[in-house]
Amino acid sequence: MRHALFIAFHYPPEASSSGVLRTLKFSRYLPLHGWRVSVITPDASTHPIVDAELERQIPPEVRILRTKALNTKRDLSLWGRYPALLALPDVWIGWLPFAVAAGRRLIASDPIDLVYSTSPHATAHLIARRIASSARRPGVVDFRDPWIEEPPEPGAPTGRVFRSVDRWLERRVVTQSAAVVTSTAHLRDAMRVRYPDEPAGKFHAIPNGYDEADFADLRLPLSSPGTRLRIVHAGSINAQFRDPRPLFEALARLARDGRIAASEIEMRFVGAGAFGDEPAVRSAIAAAGLSAAVAVLPRVPYDESLRQLSDSDLLLLLQASDDTVGLVPAKLYEYLRTRKPVLALVKEGAITEVLAQTGGGWSADPADAQALDSTLADIVERWRAKVLAAHSADMTVLRRFDRRELTGQLASVFDAACSTRTA
Repeated sequence: MRHALFIAFHYPPEASSSGVLRTLKFSRYLPLHGWRVSVITPDASTHPIVDAELERQIPPEVRILRTKALNTKRDLSLWGRYPALLALPDVWIGWLPFAVAAGRRLIASDPIDLVYSTSPHATAHLIARRIASSARRPGVVDFRDPWIEEPPEPGAPTGRVFRSVDRWLERRVVTQSAAVVTSTAHLRDAMRVRYPDEPAGKFHAIPNGYDEADFADLRLPLSSPGTRLRIVHAGSINAQFRDPRPLFEALARLARDGRIAASEIEMRFVGAGAFGDEPAVRSAIAAAGLSAAVAVLPRVPYDESLRQLSDSDLLLLLQASDDTVGLVPAKLYEYLRTRKPVLALVKEGAITEVLAQTGGGWSADPADAQALDSTLADIVERWRAKVLAAHSADMTVLRRFDRRELTGQLASVFDAACSTRTA
């Protein structure tokens, strides 16, 4: 079997977001396509959120090299301040020397055929570039999110020098790689436009998808329509682009119009994070008359989160910002696989396209109160008629996003990268 070396900051037991599943599942299913995998990733102590259940999904044949990783903000700042240039391309640049050393030690005893790196964080690509260059092996880079965002992500350094160096680093990584993989066609096309001198065939879109194996042994509760509309959201919320307050306000308007009573609503935010307990959110819940209807719950293990999703009438997806219109979180595919309809509060883009392809629910821009009210009224009407469940995703379409199938696409990219090098 050929040997791929993965450079991944997010790898189990790290569990801060559903993005970790992409790399985990690739490493799990690549052996079915002729590739064995070794992974360089930071020590588990680096991560504030971990999930032992996810770690147990790592196949025993995957070799894991965990290294020390320094965070510029945490480990190198003075009184909480540090030069932005010491955080290029991100605050985890202090992981680079330890990961590069680990990669070279690995290659000395177990040669590799290819280096694969995935971001966030972009430091992974710089590590991979050094290892691939030293070993004279091709590199494949995977962008789960954009490296360069327009406009910049809130809170990111925006100085002219910082942005110029960041763009130069991305260009070096992209032009020196054998192939570029993105999580959506939107992001792939944006990369093609940014690098018109690179062959269009160098850029590939492989969506996040879901893993059928995660559902095969899961005993999903056989929920049935009850006296309350059960709405569930999984994952963190925030004020920037995952803000549930427009939904609270819309439900309050429907209640005033007599379309639904607060006593008929049950909302659960599982693993909402600190924002869920902030006064602004609590005040919005109270103002909407939903204090008895909304529960903000702590994070639960991955398999339990799937059970929570399945015990619902409607699943809520929040992702509304200009810099996320081309992205689709892994969470959406898992939502759809539970066979529950989805309400996505998003701007028109990649997510609305997936919902249209699969027929798995509704979308509305949370900034458009009229559209949101109309969408919610339609959902409530179908719930009352006990036909809401009929709006689940078409499994014939959804199976295209099974991670086993998607891993085969990545293996084809790997095979081509190695064949091009030896041709």
